[in-house]
Amino acid sequence: MEKMLSRVSPFIVNSAAIAEATHILQNGPRALEFLEKIVERMHVEDPAPVAVLAEMRKWERRMDYADACAVLLARRHKGAVVLTTDHRDFSVYRVPFVSPKGEFHG
Repeated sequence: MEKMLSRVSPFIVNSAAIAEATHILQNGPRALEFLEKIVERMHVEDPAPVAVLAEMRKWERRMDYADACAVLLARRHKGAVVLTTDHRDFSVYRVPFVSPKGEFHG
């Protein structure tokens, strides 16, 4: 078990975030190739869908599925910080995050 944990990347991504990235990149072949190289260096982890949907209900229409996954994973992993482009929404979710504005909110 210790050997397995030592190989886990300190970067965690969820499938919903990958799906959003492919959409933003418009499925461009070169962009997808670059995204694949980034993702293969990360650990992909998805929270249970029931937990994600429950988290979304707490925030009503403000939170989408990918945001809920990130929030749950940030809570699950001690010291985790969410890297997001969604500064506005993450400023209210009460998890540490960094946005393109270059600001850390913890």
